[in-house]
Amino acid sequence: MFHICVKYLHIHVIFFSLYSKFRDKYSDNMRVTLKHIADDTGLSIATVSRALSRKKRTYSSSEEQIYSSAKKLGYPFFKDPDITQNLPIALAIKLFEGEFYAYLLNGFFQAAFHSNSNINLQVIKEDVNPVDEIIQLSKNHSGICLFLPSMTSDDYIKIKEAVGQYPIISLLPSKSPKIDTVCFDSYSGGYMMAKHFQERGFKKFGYIAGPSTRADAIFRKNGFLDHIHENDDLELVWNYEGDFSTLSGTNAFAAFKKSGLKDVAIFGGNDYASFGFLKAASESGYKIPDDFIIGGFDNVSFCENSSPELTSITTDFSELGKKSIKTIENIIAENADSIGQISMIPVKIIIRNSSNSTSKP
Repeated sequence: MFHICVKYLHIHVIFFSLYSKFRDKYSDNMRVTLKHIADDTGLSIATVSRALSRKKRTYSSSEEQIYSSAKKLGYPFFKDPDITQNLPIALAIKLFEGEFYAYLLNGFFQAAFHSNSNINLQVIKEDVNPVDEIIQLSKNHSGICLFLPSMTSDDYIKIKEAVGQYPIISLLPSKSPKIDTVCFDSYSGGYMMAKHFQERGFKKFGYIAGPSTRADAIFRKNGFLDHIHENDDLELVWNYEGDFSTLSGTNAFAAFKKSGLKDVAIFGGNDYASFGFLKAASESGYKIPDDFIIGGFDNVSFCENSSPELTSITTDFSELGKKSIKTIENIIAENADSIGQISMIPVKIIIRNSSNSTSKP
């Protein structure tokens, strides 16, 4: 029995020796080297070597070429750097007046501090084509968050066609989203404001609309109107087409004054329109909340300093930033695509004196 074992062991050793020689010869002919990757990408061996030795991505175009080639050719020593570490994400916005944008920026930078990503603020100038700017940003960022109210569906389509499967999201809702969207639940905000007015005993409602081209303005209005239409004893008696500015609120009050209406619950569309309305009303001798009640949307800090203090729908910008960054990171980690999914950030109402009438109409 012992001699048989030795015999089989001897045969096994001979077989393994022959296999090793064949393997080494085959590997010498087929082994992928840095030169293969350099030839495939048209870059130097030194550039290829530096890229493949990094522990973290820098997201340059040449680096991405090298990683793609290494995967394709089967470079044996390639280990993909951690793609969820220190991701450079662009926050592309157009700057407007008002503290709303300060809240937006602060929320994103706070969220980035607690994430694996870095936020780079990119201000899109008024005199440039935003589509071209965003396409350019995609070349040196791992993802982009867009807050550009003037963007159209056609603009999003052009961007998507240009960047392909690339992590890009919008921070504004759309009636027909072309890319993934992370935004506040504007519809629920309008709905809960109307419900609050009803709970205060009001039957007659008014509304100052935002820009007709902005989906968030439309959703706020729709939520407000839907609650009214669901209750037979409630009525929309007045509305004004505004643009979210303080001036539009001032002009809205002039129209409201001419109507002669009183005991109306008014949704200002946003805080700035509400401030303009309140100031003009006070200057005309109206008493709020005795003559009418009013509420806004966004809950900017001045809501607590206006006279009276303004009821408003509050929005959590830190949560918006956190969810947006996580969405970008997930798209990258899963090698997914931005296809138009919508994530809603919940809102809630902060009740203050502007809607806290002690006498019901």
